[in-house]
Amino acid sequence: MFRRAVILCLLGLLPCLAQGQPLRIAVASNFAVPLHNLISHYRQTHPSETDISVSIGSTGKLYAQIQRGAPFDLFLAADTERPRRLVEAGLTLGGEEIYSVGRLALWHPKSPRPDELLNQLRASPRIAMANPKLAPYGLAAQQALGALDWQQTPSAQLITLENVGQTWAAVASGNATAGFVALSQLREQRTPETNFTLVPVILHDPISQAAVILKSSPQPEKAKRFLAFVQKNSGRLAP
Repeated sequence: MFRRAVILCLLGLLPCLAQGQPLRIAVASNFAVPLHNLISHYRQTHPSETDISVSIGSTGKLYAQIQRGAPFDLFLAADTERPRRLVEAGLTLGGEEIYSVGRLALWHPKSPRPDELLNQLRASPRIAMANPKLAPYGLAAQQALGALDWQQTPSAQLITLENVGQTWAAVASGNATAGFVALSQLREQRTPETNFTLVPVILHDPISQAAVILKSSPQPEKAKRFLAFVQKNSGRLAP
């Protein structure tokens, strides 16, 4: 009888314990900066829900972590495939929901002039891109290169990194002369339009980005409120 009372007491405490936990968000690298800005706005409009922790990585790696039981409440992916797989595996509350549609761009700060994409690629000796097996932006870049029939040569090498965050860093550090990144990154850094070229959307599959609330979350209502906020406001920061 005593044991049952203790269990019931602990169960009654669970909602209170959950309220004291941060909202744990796993986010794809391309949406990290827009998410940071959205969180700042959310904290102003929801002062009782300001405790939020963020884990940033490639969609593929975050997906693998969730499969292994990583303690996240909300997963903001850079594609729809990985969230859909989690839904099919029974690891989510409800289905996947689109929260943003991404745009791919070639950032070429060492060649600051407007030109066609293929010409910019030919003028770049070291081009960085995210791993197409892990990052949807990398897959889109791979598809675009294939559509353009671009091939590596001794004077034009392709560097493959884990995610678009690392791709950005490679170009910013000078380790790459150009790189396929998210438009949101360029907008956030106020990059001059002459320093990047948008990749035509006909060259790759749409970069629709979906989110899921994880079944293991102890605070699903908080996760739902934040996701609804992101869906309402991410248009201003579309990547």
